[in-house]
Amino acid sequence: MRSKRSRRNSIIVILVLLAYPVIANVMILTGAAHVLANIKPQKLTMSWQSAWTILPGHFTVSGLELQSTTPRNQFGLIVDAGAVSVSVFSLFSKTVDITQAEAVGVEVQYAKVTEETQSDSSATKPPWTIKLDGISATGVRKVTIQNLTGVDDMAFLGSGTLDDLKMSIVTKGGLMQIDRAVGTMVINNQTGAKNHGTPLRIDADLSIASHRPHQFKGKDKLRFFTGTVNARGNFASIGPVSFLPDKELNLTTTGEGDLEAHLMIENGELMPGSHLTFESESLKTTFLQFEATGNGTLKASVDPERKRPVEIQIDLDEFQIAESGSHAPYLSGSDLDIEGHAHRLLLYSQKADGTGALSFHIEQGRVEDVRHYNKFIPPNTGLRFLSGSATTHGGFSIDNGVAHGLIEIAGTDVTLSARNREIEADFHLSANLSEGDWRTRVFRLNNSSLRLDNAQVSSEARETDEDWWGEVEIERGRLVWQKPFEVSARMHLAMRDVEPLLHMFRDPTKKKSKVDEFLNVKNVDGRMLVQSREEEIHIDPLHIDSDGLEVISRFSLSRDTADGSLYVKFKKVSAHFEIVDKSPRMIAFGGRKKILQEVDLSRLDAQQ
Repeated sequence: MRSKRSRRNSIIVILVLLAYPVIANVMILTGAAHVLANIKPQKLTMSWQSAWTILPGHFTVSGLELQSTTPRNQFGLIVDAGAVSVSVFSLFSKTVDITQAEAVGVEVQYAKVTEETQSDSSATKPPWTIKLDGISATGVRKVTIQNLTGVDDMAFLGSGTLDDLKMSIVTKGGLMQIDRAVGTMVINNQTGAKNHGTPLRIDADLSIASHRPHQFKGKDKLRFFTGTVNARGNFASIGPVSFLPDKELNLTTTGEGDLEAHLMIENGELMPGSHLTFESESLKTTFLQFEATGNGTLKASVDPERKRPVEIQIDLDEFQIAESGSHAPYLSGSDLDIEGHAHRLLLYSQKADGTGALSFHIEQGRVEDVRHYNKFIPPNTGLRFLSGSATTHGGFSIDNGVAHGLIEIAGTDVTLSARNREIEADFHLSANLSEGDWRTRVFRLNNSSLRLDNAQVSSEARETDEDWWGEVEIERGRLVWQKPFEVSARMHLAMRDVEPLLHMFRDPTKKKSKVDEFLNVKNVDGRMLVQSREEEIHIDPLHIDSDGLEVISRFSLSRDTADGSLYVKFKKVSAHFEIVDKSPRMIAFGGRKKILQEVDLSRLDAQQ
């Protein structure tokens, strides 16, 4: 009995195998298979030029075009010729199990559906499981990616191969993973690139850990990637890539150029041994509150022997710098070096932990219009640049939020306006910043100075001599880096004589008086405390004691006026003045004891 039953089953199997190719190929030739494949065109459309099958689940096809749409994703595929093996019996358990597939001449399109839609009836139906194993392809000529959050649309044209793909995915927002994807792509044409230079070759051996794709957007999906990627050739854009875990350091790059990279990735993190070099004629870099563009090189590497294993070096030979939010450069120059350091480099998103470091150095820079610096000058000083240019060099560094640096700015034949007077001068500013907190923009000022040379003050009525000089040295102070700056500092004052200072307050139309004898005192030295706050600048006290001349004063400057007290002694003559609305009025001769009741000179020696 058993032998008869076994014989009967064998006959049935043989009859099915014999009947299958006839029935299946008749359905293909008559178009019935096409109708079945497109029974739900809103989810799946499929067409082919020719197809045939001999064994159940094994198909050979040419001119295949497929479009699959889910509530979240859209997938398109074009195959010139190929063969695929599908497990027929697994379809009964809602599983598409493709155990082998080979394709020649392939185009792939993936797009994120911008507005997810899903009917209530579809939500109640169980999902399908799709399994792929032993998938290969040659002649991959086009890959298109669209609508990914935080990623520009991309299209790559070239020639590629897929050597081995093993993956599984569950529909309706289920889990997806790729056990292995090995392939090569030589890209001749990239969206957004000039496509000059050597075609880009990418070799990849990757896996993607199990996750639900709809829960992660754009580059955030890279947290599941592990494997190696090698790339060499012209690359459309290196970014924008954020390198450091301190968002305020704002170190990013973008641009087209020549790329050479060996990346070792583990769960979306670059591992030791990874290195990258990118050369571009239009490398755009943001750092701190600046945007720099120019011909340069980016180098990045991961070395566990360093204090911070991740190092990024950006060198721009010729560059232009604009402030963030403004595309109009105000500074140009040569040799801009930027360095960033971090403990880790995550490809998907650097966590803001405040442990990064950044430094930059400008070897030679030039500001064509010195009026750019007006935004940093407190308006209450009444001081503004009118014309001229300036050169600058120096550097700045931030480590764990602690900042310091030295910036030098110099200008020749610069014109300024000050309280209805014009000043022509050469100037040199040296700002030594230390003990800074980059988050609050508060810095300590030490050994900083501002010097004027070849200065001349002029008004409608008269002019001072052309060869006046003066210098202010900051012994110790505090700077708040904002627009405008806020400064409080103890300063040493040195100048040729006091003529320009008197000219700033004196009515130039009046004849010279006894006070003009003060102009004969040369090489004047003094000290003062300066504080800029809100709408005023306070100088309290000011003390000059030099070669028979003594000046004791305190006054406040606002946008249009000056008020305060002044004591002046020259040789045996002294007088006490009151300054009201920028006009000095003599109260009496003498008055040193009285001015000292208003002005506390001991503050000049107090510790700040």
